[in-house]
This record gives sequence, C-alpha cells and structure tokens, in this order.
Amino acid sequence: MALADRYADDATRLEAVRTHKFAGGCADLATAVAAMAEVVSFQPGEPIIQQLGEDRDVYLILTGSCDIVVNGRKIRVRGPGDHVGEMAAIQPGQVRSASVIAVDEIVALKLTDAQLFELGNRFPAIYRTIAQELSRRLLQRNALIGAFREKTRVFIISSREAIDIARMVQDALHRDFTVELWTDDVFKIASYTLVDLESKVEEADFAIAIAHGDDITESREDIWPAPRDNVIFELGLFMGRLGRERAILMEPRDEKLKLPSDYAGVQTVPYHWKPGPDAAVHLAPACNKLRRYMFDHGPHNG
Repeated sequence: MALADRYADDATRLEAVRTHKFAGGCADLATAVAAMAEVVSFQPGEPIIQQLGEDRDVYLILTGSCDIVVNGRKIRVRGPGDHVGEMAAIQPGQVRSASVIAVDEIVALKLTDAQLFELGNRFPAIYRTIAQELSRRLLQRNALIGAFREKTRVFIISSREAIDIARMVQDALHRDFTVELWTDDVFKIASYTLVDLESKVEEADFAIAIAHGDDITESREDIWPAPRDNVIFELGLFMGRLGRERAILMEPRDEKLKLPSDYAGVQTVPYHWKPGPDAAVHLAPACNKLRRYMFDHGPHNG
C-alpha cells in the first residue's frame, strides 16, 4: 500500500489535520480542511514548490521532510506538522520565494488559493496562525544574515608549519581589519569540528590561506611541493560561501606549488618569506596588496 493511501480514509485524514498546527486546535476547521484538501505525494528529490514559480497552492505536510532552498542554498528543513506555500497564496502577485524539495517520501494535503480564501472567510483565525508561523520563519531567516558591519572581518588559514607567516600577516592587518587566526580559540581544544569551521565561514568577509610547501606530491612523474590538504579544504569552504574574489590564496613567490586544478582563477597574492629579523619587511609588499584589495571590496554585507 502506498503511503498516501493511508490517508484515503476520512477518519485518518481528519485525525491528521486535527493534530496539525494549521488547524490551531479548531475541530471545525480541521473537518473543513479534511473534506476539501487533496492528498498528494512526492518522491525524494522531487520539487514540491519551485522558486520563482507562479503556482499558489498550500501544502500541509503529513509525513516526510523537505528542504527549503533559496538561490540554490538549503536554509531550512520542514516536516510533519509544517505548512508551506502560504505566502504566494495570500499575496497572489508574488512568485515563490523558495524551492521546497522532498528529502523523504512526502505525503501532504494540498489546498488551492481559492480554498484557502474560502477557509479564511469561514475561520478568520487561520490568518493569525499563518502570521505567527511567518513571524517565526522571519526570525529564523534573520539568524542566517550577519549583522551589518563597517569593519571587515578576515579569517586566516595556515598549516602549523606556516604559522609564523600567518601571525605576521595578522600583525600587519589587525589595525585596519578584525583578523582571526585559526589558532585564536576558533576550534575546540582537542580538535576542530566542521561545525566550528562553518560558523567562521558565516562570519568572515574574506579568507586568506597561506600556501606553503609543507608536503610533497607527484604529478605526471614530477615531484612538486604542495600545501597541506586541510589548507586547501578550508579555503574551498570559504570560496563556496564567499565567492572566489573573497577567498585569497597567498603563494610563495619563489616556490612553485602544486594546487588542485579547480582552484584555477582564485585570487592570489605572491609573498616572499625569509625567516629572520627582516621577515616582516620581506612580507610587507604582500600585506599591502592584501590591504588595498580588501579595502576596495569592503565587508560582505549581503
């Protein structure tokens, strides 16, 4: 028996609506919804709603979970007890603001915009329920948007072997920017987690990765120095969130490093490293170039 078939029975469908938050505990509203709504199902990966679509149906999710995706980015998950699609139904001139994609097999009750209007005339309290839900979602959405800031935040990535270079870059930039080094209490004591790193990705305006020939790799029978895998991985995370122009790779000027081919086109700044009392002098041209570039582009506000 298909999952949707379980709700073909009137009593089962009524009970599902009665406990759904859309009904708001109103037995008469639950009865009306159960009588007029269409039982629909969606398979994993199937779109329930497409961003920019002009349809105006509302879906009350009974089983399964779905991703809310805006501009290709997953921002939330909805599941049983949630309803989706009401914004376009209430405001007919508005296109869909997000895509809703089934993660599991979804069974939902579909209401057309005309049916929602009819229910609103009979049970005006549903608009309060919808308003409360939209208010909650707005607070969730606000949590994804960083506070507007005037001072640029910079995150520096390096291997342990290149930490002296990273600290010198931090010293050179800290008067003009808020600069955080990967050792600055960013990660947990024993080891960092991906969640820790993702939080820093959300906060940063720029990422600077210090490429240094820490490892050796073989490519087409040639031996090349290469930066540590974690440096490349972490820069890739920042690149995916901030874009190529805000993920900057500092390369040693006098050493040809082997980098993954998909990092072609990333912003690069060559540097000269010579340990000793004049190390900062040798590094200064690269830091000045970084400073000018980040001043030109400013914070990532939006």
